[in-house]
Amino acid sequence: MVGFLAVLSGGGTAQAVDGGDNDYNITVQVAPGQTAGGSGSSSAGAPAGASRATTTQTQTTVDASTVVTGSITPPAPAADEFSIGGILYVSGLTTAYSPSIDPLAGDLAVQYTVRNVSGETIDSTSRFWVTNAFGAELSAVDPVEVTALKPGESRVVSATLTGVGQWTFATAHMTLTPPTTVAGEELQPLTRDAFVVLPPWFLLALLAIGGVAYAVVRIVRAGSVSGLAVEPAAGSTA
Repeated sequence: MVGFLAVLSGGGTAQAVDGGDNDYNITVQVAPGQTAGGSGSSSAGAPAGASRATTTQTQTTVDASTVVTGSITPPAPAADEFSIGGILYVSGLTTAYSPSIDPLAGDLAVQYTVRNVSGETIDSTSRFWVTNAFGAELSAVDPVEVTALKPGESRVVSATLTGVGQWTFATAHMTLTPPTTVAGEELQPLTRDAFVVLPPWFLLALLAIGGVAYAVVRIVRAGSVSGLAVEPAAGSTA
């Protein structure tokens, strides 16, 4: 038995255990990654010169859904979205006009959607404004805070521009200003525009009133001329 164990000892590192009074020499082979006293394993190092691939991912739970980011490629922007550094996706600007009897009043509701496709929570600011056909600013709202936009979250950002008037044609604008850097990516502000029709109801009403007044005058004149033409004819007959 001693000879058999001695042969086995040639295959690896050995530890000698003193047999005490019986004076037996027992050799126990210890396999790589194990200890002499048990069967627990330890991770072996990579071979010299070998590279170890590392995948970094971040998991965040938003509204009971798990968003995985990091080495995962973010989703592609939608048809109307613009990308800010592959971190934020910004939709187009939509508008809704509420006219007023006052030709210098009227409200313009503006909004857009921003989507965070990164693994970090982001704070940004927005500015909304509207200009007439000559480029003059009619109304503005600044700033509009976009705070704590979580990974995977989409948010509608809106404002109401007052006193836009009835300039017939105008252009609404928005600028989203993100942090300077997110996840090591440098970000720049993004501006989006939308063409707006502001019907000149006051002017149209004046034109309509003027048209009705002109028609009434023509009718009255036509009746007067017809009466004058008939009166001489009646006198000559008498």
